Amino acid sequence: MVPGDLLQEPTFAVMNRALARVGMRMIPPEPDGDTAGRNGAGDDPAPGGTPNGRGPSPDVLQQLPRTAVLVPSAAADGVAAPPVVVDAWVALQMLRAAASAREDAAMDTRAVRRISLEHLLIGSAITGTPITEGNPITEGNPITEGNPVTGSGGADSYLYSGGDGRTPVEVLLDAPARVPTARCQPLWGRRPVVAVLDTGVRTHPWLDVLADPQAPGGYVTVNDGFVAVDQGMQDAIHADSQRAAGSGDHPRRPIKHPWDTPVTAEPLIGELDTHTGHGTFIAGIVRQVVPDAQVLSLRIMHGDGIVYEGDLMCALRLLAGRIAAAEAGDLAAMVDVVSLSLGYFSESAADVAYGSGLWQVIDTLLGMGVVVVAAAGNYATSRRFYPAAFAGQGSTADHAPLISVGALNPNGSKALFSDGGRWITAWAAGAAMISTFPTDVNGSRDPEISMPAHPANTVPAGLSLPAEREALDPDDFSSGFAVWSGTSFSAPQLAAQIARSLLAGAAADPALRLDRPGAQAAAYRVTQALRSLGWQA
Repeated sequence: MVPGDLLQEPTFAVMNRALARVGMRMIPPEPDGDTAGRNGAGDDPAPGGTPNGRGPSPDVLQQLPRTAVLVPSAAADGVAAPPVVVDAWVALQMLRAAASAREDAAMDTRAVRRISLEHLLIGSAITGTPITEGNPITEGNPITEGNPVTGSGGADSYLYSGGDGRTPVEVLLDAPARVPTARCQPLWGRRPVVAVLDTGVRTHPWLDVLADPQAPGGYVTVNDGFVAVDQGMQDAIHADSQRAAGSGDHPRRPIKHPWDTPVTAEPLIGELDTHTGHGTFIAGIVRQVVPDAQVLSLRIMHGDGIVYEGDLMCALRLLAGRIAAAEAGDLAAMVDVVSLSLGYFSESAADVAYGSGLWQVIDTLLGMGVVVVAAAGNYATSRRFYPAAFAGQGSTADHAPLISVGALNPNGSKALFSDGGRWITAWAAGAAMISTFPTDVNGSRDPEISMPAHPANTVPAGLSLPAEREALDPDDFSSGFAVWSGTSFSAPQLAAQIARSLLAGAAADPALRLDRPGAQAAAYRVTQALRSLGWQA
């Protein structure tokens, strides 16, 4: 992950000369036109980048980190290049060594420290797979080897039939009532927007997402519905990731559509992906807490919960450009809160200093008055889980905060699976949560028992009821609701509470209305919303 200003000459050429010693070179990404010039014409950016207090300048947005791909060095003078194993860690060590030796003024130590490896992040929902003898949850899942919870009787209290972290339920409630669009402007100025960067969504009536009759397997949103997608931003994320894949990052799997598809990575088995429905579940939590808000859904997470850091940074960078345009007067593009239910562990504490690219992008949003809420992780450890562990780093009075959120049980106690530590700055319910799940998801598992109905209970003529008696089908979610646990769901619950507090402030005080443009106005109303929730910086 290389900051945009280091991708310019002569610095980029100097870095490639250093990398040639270990048989590698970097291929730069194309310029990101989607974040340039979004602040409004005629603004004269101040040094460091904030034009008239409306957010970062195009130059600042262009300097945010981008994905650069490493490939073997090209042959020179007709001599074939020797075989080489492309290793990003070796490349980074070479760049640091060259910078420390001060071989060229265009590449100093401070600049190279801003280059980091691209992390793989994982969604923070309990999955419960794989199950192993003596330890129901093992590597790569919520409770890992060496952590305090092992064996049965503890962690498995959050699992359901077949060891899954989610199970279908029935909900006997109408969709939470929503104020008509025409009343939003006089009441608050506009709807608050919660951006959810996750798996995307699928069909559900509470979310105003419908199956697309013109494109089987696709979906459409309702005009001014609860969930919105930005196809232009989604296309830009795909193009950025596709360029990386095409440049040599062959294992990379770019995400093309904003919808949560496919539902299974193993069609021969038919088991649902561990994070299928994750984004839909999160959007439903927001709908329950603040139905008058809108969710902006951006898909960056695969069905197995994996997120490329480059895709995450691209999405956050595009959000910064969108918000800069909104603060300059295009209020339809505004975003108030960003919810992130994902994260990674740094290799060592020292690596955080080198891996600050993600923090740089997040801090840009915070400086625009946008709250970022991040899940603390489900590993029952105090080891820092990023980006949540960036909470408190570099916080200033004129910035919105990054809030890291741990999970609580329904009785208010801290959930057994939740990470804990001084770097966690808030707690919210996250265990045994009930929320929306795609109505068109039905995995390959069958009920343990299925048999014809008793002859004495024949179905009357004219009723279309099933003719079988069954045990619970553990992965038939046609009811549209599920129970699930994880800090993945604590984060959006707090994000939704902040949005609800924004609405309350806007209704009570004209200075807090949501149609007041500018980063200063955004930061002020967010600060007041957090204070009303009892937040202490």
